Amino acid sequence: MTSIEVVVCTPRYVLLDENRRVGPKVIPSDVGVGCSVIYGFSDKGPYDRFCVNSDLALRPYPLVAGYLRNQVGVSSGDLKLVVIDAVGPRERCLHAATMEAVLEAQENRAAGVNTGYRLILDPKADAYLVEEAPVCR
Repeated sequence: MTSIEVVVCTPRYVLLDENRRVGPKVIPSDVGVGCSVIYGFSDKGPYDRFCVNSDLALRPYPLVAGYLRNQVGVSSGDLKLVVIDAVGPRERCLHAATMEAVLEAQENRAAGVNTGYRLILDPKADAYLVEEAPVCR
């Protein structure tokens, strides 16, 4: 079995609301694993598009390796993801990579990063379900 990998441009920016990194609201996992998610953007065009579709007063900020290293280094057992180049805060399906994969892509100056997760909007909960990328059989 192999997973379906989606390769997206390596994110270089996040959006801040005040001093807080912005991310989608996620539904807690049934298996008790926490999940923290931020939006990441590869360039000005994608984050400008997101800002047009958001009611928040957001500003771009570099997604720095130090922040990612700190997040990856915290051994909380939580899943830490970066949603990459979302069009807006209510997009039906989002692709995400682990913070570790994004850090590795940045350190290797890779143009792209593999996403291993997707987030599916649950309109009733007004939040996202996090799931591993589907598997091909």
